[in-house]
Amino acid sequence: MGADSAINATVKDISLDFLVDQKINSDPNSAPSGGSNEIVATRRELDLVKKERQKKLEELSLVENNTAKTTLLEDEIKRLNQKRMTLTQQVDKLRDKNKSDSRALDAARRKVRSEILQEADVICGTLSGSGHEALQLEQFDFEMVIIDEAAQAIELSTLIPLKYRCNRCVLVGGTWR
Repeated sequence: MGADSAINATVKDISLDFLVDQKINSDPNSAPSGGSNEIVATRRELDLVKKERQKKLEELSLVENNTAKTTLLEDEIKRLNQKRMTLTQQVDKLRDKNKSDSRALDAARRKVRSEILQEADVICGTLSGSGHEALQLEQFDFEMVIIDEAAQAIELSTLIPLKYRCNRCVLVGGTWR
């Protein structure tokens, strides 16, 4: 467990985040949708409609004594207003769908993270990393906690992994003189 940037490259393929990503990506139902691309495309179309509408409004303000052209421009503006409203509703729906998909993906990641941790024989992390939320959400009882470089650890930090009701705690490391 730990920050991706702090994990040695030789063990990245067994890191928690890597295993979670691997399991999530292997399930086609949990793959994220391309909703943000749809939002961008719809926003572009909406911007084009707004610009076109503005042009028509400017054109309408310049028309004098031509009822046919005025009526034609007013109808075009109404059509563009309806299209603008439709596109705005589409953007809102896509945003809502993205939020829902994001929440579902977060829930799936938490579930997979929990499954991986429950199946693990050994969990490695820093002292402060042992307070990670993923470990706190589950009730873990460890047979043994091993604290490496214990002589360099702050005493209070060594208490963090002990909250998991371990049967044995081994402190490794001493000072060199």
